[in-house]
Amino acid sequence: MKRKEAIMRIHEEVRKMPLSPIRAWTQRLHDLGPRAELTLGEPAQSTDPRIGEAAAAALRQGLTHYPPAAGLKSLRELLAEREKAQRGWRFRPEQILITDGAQEALAVCCLGLLNPGDEVLVTDPGYPGTLSALALASATPVFFPLDAQGQPEFAAMERAVSVKTRAILVASPNNPTGQILSAATWTQLAALAEKQDLALIVDAAYEQLSWKPLNFKALRPYRHRVIFIGSFSKTYAMTGWRLGWISAPRRWGEALLKTHQALVSGVAGFVQQAACTALTLPVDPWRQTVAEQSEYSWQRLNEIGLTCPQPEGSFYCFPSIVSTGLTSEQFALRLAEQAGVAVLPGTLFGQHGAGHVRLSVCTDRQTLDWALDQIEKWIKADG
Repeated sequence: MKRKEAIMRIHEEVRKMPLSPIRAWTQRLHDLGPRAELTLGEPAQSTDPRIGEAAAAALRQGLTHYPPAAGLKSLRELLAEREKAQRGWRFRPEQILITDGAQEALAVCCLGLLNPGDEVLVTDPGYPGTLSALALASATPVFFPLDAQGQPEFAAMERAVSVKTRAILVASPNNPTGQILSAATWTQLAALAEKQDLALIVDAAYEQLSWKPLNFKALRPYRHRVIFIGSFSKTYAMTGWRLGWISAPRRWGEALLKTHQALVSGVAGFVQQAACTALTLPVDPWRQTVAEQSEYSWQRLNEIGLTCPQPEGSFYCFPSIVSTGLTSEQFALRLAEQAGVAVLPGTLFGQHGAGHVRLSVCTDRQTLDWALDQIEKWIKADG
């Protein structure tokens, strides 16, 4: 009798989960050889040398052993002070958990706080990495749309709540639209969370790159159910360092820490030491550059005839391409092939991203100018 080969089964949610659609499309477009790639949310500049020097000094000092699982006390203290200044209420260092980037922070929140079959309200469009984190927890995303101003359609949200709903997960500024939630919206979201006994998880990875008020202080009366996720990647051009954090009410602290320990044990001490230096550096010059390039891109895109919501933070523009008669995927492929400019299809960010593309405008100004000129020429030639 022929012996059957034993095959280890793959977790069903992992089997169904795609590899990062952003990375996959970025590579697909890169292979077409475009001159300008406005795909990944990666600052053009490298990490400030002072941050690198701090990491090197920490290595020389022997900060290479196992770090505290929750993070270095010095970094948690600095972040607690920063959170207090940004949020308008007190945070203790014990409420801060240092993570291996914001993506791990998302996974920790989902795995630590959700059970299989739980539902989480998420925006459409929104960051696709959120869906991967939910899938790992065998939780179900329930989507709600955003209006033209980037605010949730609350009637749709309330209809989406069920007995299985456990959390609301939102980002402000939003990726891909760059829009910010208003103070009134935050109050409505938090009131809904309070009424339904839900956690409110806030992805604030781009908050330092916002030039309009973020309105987080509206959440103060509801702080007992609000979790913030932060990141060093975009603010300090530290995408490759993989460093983020969670600030959460203490009642969830142990669950989050145990989940983090199970995933990565802890974040390299010399990386955390470098982050302490990063927090002392000014952000205003980079924020100003991002604001100027976002505003410039927004104006150019609208002049070209691609209607675009005005970004208020992050470094993304999310124009409609419906007027071209092309799908998001067709537009992205043809633009890369024919004009040498790579942008991402809006459908990567949800069904409501159809008819849009995302431009990452954090490249150098010369490349950005050339890319927008090429888009304009291509649109006019095709039209």
